Amino acid sequence: PKAAELNDKLRGLSDIRFTDTNRVPHAFQPVARSKLRLGFIAVKTDGPYLVDVDGNKALDVSGSYGVNVCGYGAYKKFITQGIETTGDLGPNVLGPLHPCVFDILGHLTKISGLDEVSFHMSGTEAVMCAVRLCRFNKKRKLIVLIVQFVGAYHGWWDGVQPGPGNERLVHDTITLKDVDSASLDFIKIRGGEIAAVLVSPLQGLNPGSAPPSDLMLETKARTTADKDDKYRQWLAQLRAVCTESDVPLVFDEVYTGFRMAPGGAQEYYSVQADMVVYGKTLGGGVACGVVCGKKELMARFDPVHPLRVSYVIGTFAAAPMTLGPMHAFLQWATSKEAAAAYQAGTQNTSNFVKDTNAKMAAAGYPVRVDHLTTVWTVLFTSPGRYHWMFQYYMRAEGLALSWVGTGRCLFSLDFTKADYDAVQTKLLAAARRMTEDGWWWADVDPKYIKKAIAKEFVTAMFVPKFLRAKAA
Repeated sequence: PKAAELNDKLRGLSDIRFTDTNRVPHAFQPVARSKLRLGFIAVKTDGPYLVDVDGNKALDVSGSYGVNVCGYGAYKKFITQGIETTGDLGPNVLGPLHPCVFDILGHLTKISGLDEVSFHMSGTEAVMCAVRLCRFNKKRKLIVLIVQFVGAYHGWWDGVQPGPGNERLVHDTITLKDVDSASLDFIKIRGGEIAAVLVSPLQGLNPGSAPPSDLMLETKARTTADKDDKYRQWLAQLRAVCTESDVPLVFDEVYTGFRMAPGGAQEYYSVQADMVVYGKTLGGGVACGVVCGKKELMARFDPVHPLRVSYVIGTFAAAPMTLGPMHAFLQWATSKEAAAAYQAGTQNTSNFVKDTNAKMAAAGYPVRVDHLTTVWTVLFTSPGRYHWMFQYYMRAEGLALSWVGTGRCLFSLDFTKADYDAVQTKLLAAARRMTEDGWWWADVDPKYIKKAIAKEFVTAMFVPKFLRAKAA
């Protein structure tokens, strides 16, 4: 098939080699690279289905990394409407702004509850802007700490990515635990040094844990937080402590903005931040990043000290090709139609989770699902070494996943009852086939798996390759 031929050619793309390697645990990465190569060469969409070059269809639950909130058909319309709005100006007239920017500013300040807006070209870039502006305007440079919470992802910029994936030692970032009184005490005690508290509200699904990725499926069962108001209460407490300590609270809503509700996590959790970062779906199908903030946090120059500036600017920020689709998206997002669609999407996802879990339990499969609005994740009720393989069984049944596999799945708001039922059928079929192939481990002691993994890790790190080959 043409798809297989083109898939092999993708190996020359470093992005694909990275995702191929990092979609499974370390010990199995050589197998994934050589035997389990993935790459979907898509040519069109048909509702929530992706169609490849050979005409094969896959039901998409990847959500295009969080971008696809409304459904692919809606973004095609946003692009068309955007071109109609800004077409006479052209896509790349930079410097002058199209008049639709005034509607956009009105929508964004109202939705965010904040004073000013800054345009950028990606979510990562917008986070960089937010952090830089907080440092600049709070003037806390002796020891500047950007406080974030365990497991939260704020883009690939090394300034907010301590730990694996970042070769730079990050000395001005401290990582604290979610839903923990000690974290609040830390902010109170060292508030005079902290430029901002950076929060990813998506952590409400699994606070205090790393973003659920099949790369990390090594030994434990995967679980989520209890379904209560603890995270909502935690954010309210965090808001109060930040206000008391004069520390800006920044919501990174690149993923949750316009996903959890028209007003994002701020609306969903009833918490007002001092600065909010948006991206992904806000562009209406075009790459974008936006920072909304209080006026006193958005200044980029010091009127008293002219040489003191915070240089934040970008070539394609607020380009007509971005503003047009963004304008169309915001018109939809603020409509009564959108409000009803969000409510229905959350309820339909809740129904899907409840019914799927009942059927999984009845069949005796160690698989469950859980959700936060239309974001959902696959859980495993018992430990095992091969849970990471479930993503491949799901794909074999015709589900399209992102490179993090079963950890982050999404329903777009155009999913019908038939589409939800199709996902459930494919999930159950994948669990049945994995059971038949003997990959679930029953009554296994997690300590046994941990010892095996530790041995493999030490061998890989410290035993020369030629000795490993000889021993094998």
